[in-house]
Amino acid sequence: MTNDNYSRDKGSGAAIPSAPPVCLLSNISLADRFGSVMCRVSNGFRMKYTVTPGLYTLGNPDRNSPVLVTGNYRLSLNALRVSINDRNAWILIVDTKGINVWCAAGKGTFCTKEIVKQLSACDLKSKIAHRTLILPQLGASGASASKVQKESGFSVRFGPVRASDIPAYLDNNCTASPAMRRVRFSFVDRAKLVPMETIPAFKKAGLFLLIAAVLFGMTRNGIMYGLALSGVLPLVIAGLVALFTGTILSPLLLPFIPGRAFSLKGFVTGLTGAIAIIFLLPICRSTPFLTAFNLVSVPAFSSYLAFLFTGSTTYTSPSGVKAELKIAWPLYLVSAAVSGVLLVLVFVRFRGIL
Repeated sequence: MTNDNYSRDKGSGAAIPSAPPVCLLSNISLADRFGSVMCRVSNGFRMKYTVTPGLYTLGNPDRNSPVLVTGNYRLSLNALRVSINDRNAWILIVDTKGINVWCAAGKGTFCTKEIVKQLSACDLKSKIAHRTLILPQLGASGASASKVQKESGFSVRFGPVRASDIPAYLDNNCTASPAMRRVRFSFVDRAKLVPMETIPAFKKAGLFLLIAAVLFGMTRNGIMYGLALSGVLPLVIAGLVALFTGTILSPLLLPFIPGRAFSLKGFVTGLTGAIAIIFLLPICRSTPFLTAFNLVSVPAFSSYLAFLFTGSTTYTSPSGVKAELKIAWPLYLVSAAVSGVLLVLVFVRFRGIL
């Protein structure tokens, strides 16, 4: 015997409990806003910002209310529930390991298997009269509509790209306009992702600069802080410029920088920054070795940081990223080797050896 709280385990034939739907609130709390900010600045927090997979309700859905499917990344769920806060709907959350739907589809966690698994676990068929699921368009690469229908009996419609368009999509008899199908990546969208690129890079660069400062300031009598500061200051300036051009300027100006490859865009902004500090700051051109170091290391580091932004954008495909990396990676290795040699020359010149 089955009811709304139980479904049958096909493997054993035994009745297993099906958790009752959880009611979601439509308003965004202070904790939700805090979580939204933390997801932009802390990767550790972001990976743990999840909800339990299962069936949820928004408002008071009945047997004819729409069923919206999403992943268990809480930020994605928050965007969805805010967009349809005046609607009655069922929300089926699948386990995407705390990753947003678009990335999860590419990684294979937002997929047919997980959707069918959750449909069975929550016994959705007993709760609704129709057999239609609405999936996010950006999840299409991971979920097969035909396989979902074959394995579960539910047909699939792919909704709009953005959650904010779902009310209009539902009002239009689940038909998306061309504008709803368009993948946009606006200045604001890109700006939201900048901290997640900048903060990790800043930490790694900071560790390198700290080690460099110790080496520049080390004497027989211990570390001389004035010596350390004067030696490492040009490197700090170069590092900050590369960080700015690669993780901030390149993402924000992405559509306007020449070239298609992100590595090339980062190189262009980095080279511009290197030339600027050489002409504007005498300390950054105090020796030929330091000038050469800036011209090699800043564009290369900026290029690498901009390339990392490919994982955050809708502009690229996995095949395109692999093709770009095949060309860029050898150049990064050569640049790193040349920068290392120049840095050694800068150091020995600073210490008066040359």
